[in-house]
Formats: sequence, C-alpha cells, structure tokens
Amino acid sequence: MVKKKKSPKTLSLYGLKFDYEDYEQRMMPEGAYQIDNVNKKVGLEGGLKPTIKTKTKYWDCNKIYPTTEEDFITTYFSKKKPKDLEGVWSQGNQFGTILYGLVKENENYHAYIIQNKMKMVQASGSFFKDIFNPPEADYGITDGTKFGIFTYNKKKQGSVNGKKFLKFKGIGAFINTMSRDNSYPINFEAEYDVTQVGDRELRGESNDQKMMEKKYGVPRSSYKYWPPIPKYVDPKRLRKIMFPDQDKSESPKKTEKNDNKTGSVGSGFFVSAKGHIVTNFHVIKNSNSIKFIYNDDEVDAKLIASDQQLDLALLKGKIENKSYIKFSNKSPQKAQSILVAGFPFGKAISDDLKITGGIINSLKGGGNDSTRFQLDATINPGNSGGPIVDKVNGSLVGVAVTKLNKDVMKAAFGAESENTNYGIKASQVRDFLEANNLKVNVKKGKFKVSELESSTVFIHCK
Repeated sequence: MVKKKKSPKTLSLYGLKFDYEDYEQRMMPEGAYQIDNVNKKVGLEGGLKPTIKTKTKYWDCNKIYPTTEEDFITTYFSKKKPKDLEGVWSQGNQFGTILYGLVKENENYHAYIIQNKMKMVQASGSFFKDIFNPPEADYGITDGTKFGIFTYNKKKQGSVNGKKFLKFKGIGAFINTMSRDNSYPINFEAEYDVTQVGDRELRGESNDQKMMEKKYGVPRSSYKYWPPIPKYVDPKRLRKIMFPDQDKSESPKKTEKNDNKTGSVGSGFFVSAKGHIVTNFHVIKNSNSIKFIYNDDEVDAKLIASDQQLDLALLKGKIENKSYIKFSNKSPQKAQSILVAGFPFGKAISDDLKITGGIINSLKGGGNDSTRFQLDATINPGNSGGPIVDKVNGSLVGVAVTKLNKDVMKAAFGAESENTNYGIKASQVRDFLEANNLKVNVKKGKFKVSELESSTVFIHCK
C-alpha cells in the first residue's frame, strides 16, 4: 500500500509563514475569489489559476536571490558579459516600478525580481467597501525571488518589422487585503505571449495586459537599462530608442492588414463651437469606432482629417458645444507658464479632469524637432491629445504628445529623466486646421479655468 505523502505543517511564502492546511483550504480559495471578483469588475478575463507551489522549474518564492542591482550584476555577470536579453529590466506604472533581471540558461531566460516598488490599495469595485480604505499592499515582499522563464517562440521564427516573439511562463503575485486576515500573498500561474521590440523593449501580449493599457493606460512594456546603451552610438539609432513614437522614417505598408486593433484612451479638446475636436493621431489610429464624453454623455466622433507626421487628428461629433480652446498670435517662449489638461491613466484614478502646471523648457523637441517643444508640466499615458494653454490668458500653446521614458534615459545616460515632456506647437495645429478648411479663433478676454474644463474631453476608442 502506497502511503499518502503528508503536506508540510508550515508554508513559507516570500518570507512569510502560514499554516499549510489553513492556507490551502481556506486562505488561498478565499483570496483567489476576492481577487478574481475584483478583476472581473474592472474588465479582466478572470479565471486565474491559484497555486500553492512555492518552487518549480519556472519560479521560486524563496527570498534567496539578489535584491539590489549591484548584487545582481555581481552574482551573474562578474565572470561573463551579458548577451542578448540578459541584464536588468524595468517596468513601471502608476503604482510603482518593478526592477527585474534576466539570465540565460541554455535557450531560456530566467527572470528574477530584484526590487518590486509597487504599492497599491486593492479596490473592490464597491463604493461602500472602498470607503473604509483597505490597507495598502506592499509588493516589496517579492524582492529576491524568481518569477518565471522567457523562451523564444519556435513557431514564430525570425522577426517581423524588427520584432521577435517569446513565450512567458511563471507566476504573478497578488496581495489580498479584503479578507478578515491580515493581508497575504497569493500566486497565480501565468502564461502569455511576449513581443520583443528592438533590443531593449519587451511587450506583454495577453488580453488582460492589452485591456489594462487600453482602458486604464497601464503600460505593458518593460525596458532594459543595464547594460546601458553604448556611449558612442549612432544618433539616429539613439533617437529611435529615446523617441520611438517620433520615428517618421518608416510608415506601415498599405498592403498590411491590421486585424488586431486594440484601441486606446486619450484626451482631446474642442476648437470650434460645432463639435470639432483635436487630439493625437496615435490615440485613434487603430480604431474602428471613436467616442468621447461630453456632459456625462457618450458621443460618437468621426475622423475628419489626420496628419501622421505631426501626430494630429481632427474629429467631429454631432453636438454644439459652448466652450472651445482659442489660439494666440504669439509664439511660445522659454519659461512661459503653462497648464496641461487631460485624463492621465484614462479614468482608472477618477473621471475628473486633471490639470498640471509648469513652464516651457525648450523650443525644440527630441532630436531637434522644431514642430515640438519641451515642458516640465507632468504628462502621463492618457494625457495624449490634451490641450496645453497659457496659464495667464488660456490661449492654446500646444498639444500634449509624449514624455521621455525614465528607464530608457537611464540606459542611455546613466540617470533617469525628471518630468521631460513634449507638446506639439500651436502653430502646427493652426496650419493643420486651416489646411483642412477650419478657421481658428484668437483668444480675447479673461481666462477662466472652467473654460478649460468644459473644452477638454475624454476619448476612448475600440
């Protein structure tokens, strides 16, 4: 008679100790239910598979691996140079940054969490529950663990437009804070496709990752910043790395079909009293339908004109709006005080318009782009297409378009960029509108912030 293998009395998970039987039979199912319920409410597919396994060939939840960048480099690369994907990577969102390392063994890249700086409150989706403010979950408990393996997809050999394809298999850790117990971690098995974009970007391709980026502006890309980009690198290649959205040298082939349109969210603003809206082209470029929110109503918008080079689009809704942004006859000036309006991270934070302030830092954009200017007012995903106006008179200065990625800048120069953001100059917007037979209006009279609020709209596309 074969004896049944006994379960251990204690479960060690990320340095925390639990009663094995209680965790397996009560805590894990309860926590998995809570998290699955919340995920479904925010639009994720749900049905995640929780696991009690703390160590497999894909992951290891024991905190035995390096927890600083320096220790990771010393441990794995003191005797060899990193090749291909090997090195230190970073992925950030509104909740924090995850620093992880990749080490190649045979054909696989083993992934280790070096530092997880994500902190978040687990929202239940219920006002009455959330008003009591459940505790903040600190994901730093996962520091020094292994979370998965990346492997090149053998079914997709070669590359397409400079992209390569991988498979990821491992775990994702969630911290449940909604149960009667103190907050505790739960692991879910994860398996999804990954696209390698160039040498220094990995982009998750799961349906949930795409949805979170589209609906809430949560980035699904991570970037390699160690080893750094060589100091002496071709300026054109450096510009492509630093400003991927500004690469105008290549355009999609007309014969290519785009069957996987994921849509996006962004901001826009009225430029007439007849429903004309300006936004970025990249906000609407992959869309089958475009909608915006006006007076709490969802309104369909039609694409009237676009300029892919400038990254501008002109939309029109069947409404007659009272407020719209007017132009100035003056050129932008360095140190000019400005305001940026929009919906950073979509409506994941709140549905209220966000306004940030700052000054114009430079009259040129990245790579000496004279159609853009640099500003230090905060711009985040979801701000794209929003108006940048003069703080004193409210006239249009530009359109929010992009920001420098901190991780990429650290790779290039050894230091993160701080609030380095870019806008499209109002003069370019004026030329774009007039070329499409829409007359612009010059700002006169006093400026009220309420005008900026009623003129800026939230845009979402499918």
